[in-house]
Amino acid sequence: MAMQWTRRQVLTQMGIAAAAVHTLDPHELCCFVPAHAQTADKNLFEFKKVADGVYAAVAAAAYKINSNAAVIMTDDGVIVVDAHSKPSAARAVYTEIQRVTNKPVRKIVNTHFHWDHWQGNAEYSAANPGLEIIATERTRENLTRPDAGRGGIPFIETQLKALPGEIDKLKADVLAASGDTKKNLESSLQQTETYLQELKQLKPALPTRTIATTSTLKEQGREIQLHMLGRGHTDGDLYIYLPKEKAVVTGDALVDVMPFLNDGYPEDWVTTLTALENLEFTHIIPGHGEVMPKSALSFFRGYISELIAAVKKAAADGATLDEMKTKVAEQLAPKYEQAMSKYPYGRYRASIGINIEAVHKKVVTKA
Repeated sequence: MAMQWTRRQVLTQMGIAAAAVHTLDPHELCCFVPAHAQTADKNLFEFKKVADGVYAAVAAAAYKINSNAAVIMTDDGVIVVDAHSKPSAARAVYTEIQRVTNKPVRKIVNTHFHWDHWQGNAEYSAANPGLEIIATERTRENLTRPDAGRGGIPFIETQLKALPGEIDKLKADVLAASGDTKKNLESSLQQTETYLQELKQLKPALPTRTIATTSTLKEQGREIQLHMLGRGHTDGDLYIYLPKEKAVVTGDALVDVMPFLNDGYPEDWVTTLTALENLEFTHIIPGHGEVMPKSALSFFRGYISELIAAVKKAAADGATLDEMKTKVAEQLAPKYEQAMSKYPYGRYRASIGINIEAVHKKVVTKA
C-alpha cells in the first residue's frame, strides 16, 4: 500500500521540523517560466500517441510548471512515469487516461526526486490504495534529505515559506500592469495562489519499491526495462525503456529545453547519455518539451559537453565567472540558442548563466 505521510510526520521522523528554509529564486527551480506566460485557458496536458498503448502526456507551458508523463497501457492496468508537480495535475492526466481506458493506474515510476515529477504521487495513491510507486534507492533517499537539492519533502517547506512573498510581488505587478500583460500576470497569480493551497494540503507519497540495479518489469503484455546508467541530472536518475516499442522515457536527464545542472553531475552526464544512446530506440519522451527523435540525444549531450569545454578553457585563460557568463553564452549561442528557446520556459538566455555557474562550481572549482 502506498505510504502517505503528512509533512509534520515526515519532518518529525527526520528530526528537521525546525530546519531553516530560504527564499526561492529561479536558480532553484527545475524549469523557470516567465511570469507573463499565459496558460490559464489551455489544457494542462496534451496526450500524444507514441506507440500502441504508449502515450506522452506533454505538459503545457505554465507559470507553475508540470513535468511530462509517459502513460503505458498493459493488459491489466496502467503505468505512469512521473507524477507532475501537484495533485490537480495528476487528476488532469488521470482524466485523459480514462478517455483511453477504464483500467486502473497500478504503478507510478518516479524518474528522479525533483518536485515537479513526484508531488502528484499521492493523488494516484488515493485513487488506488494498492498502487506501487517505483524509484531508485537514491531517489527515495533524496526525497527525505534536506540537503539533496531542489525537490523532496523538505523542499515543500521551502516552497511554502517562499510562495506568500511571490504572491505579494505578483499582486503588486498586476496593479502596475495593463492590457494583456495584466491578464497574463493575473493568470500567474491565480496559478500561484492555487498551488499554495494544494501544497498546504499535500500528503507526500514516497516510493514503495526501490531498485538498486537495472531491472525489468514483466507486465501483462508489456516489457518495461528500468535502466540505471549513471549520474546525470541527479545521482538517482532512472530511464524507462520499452524495447518492443523502441521508446525511452528520460525524465529531466534529457529534455527539449535547457537542462538544470544545479543538482547534476555535468561530466558524468555526458558519459551516461552515451550509455543511453547504446539502447535501440527511435522516440524519446523527455521530462519537458515535445516527444523527440533519437537524434536529439546527441544534440543535447553536445550542449553539455561543449559547455564544460568552454567553461574549462575560459577558466584556464583567466576569465572571471562574470566574464565567462558573457563570453561562453555568446560562444555557444549560434548553435544552441534557437533550438533551446522554443518554449516560454527553459530558454537559453534565462538559463545559460546559471548553467555556466554550475559547471564552474562542479567541474572547475572542484578540480
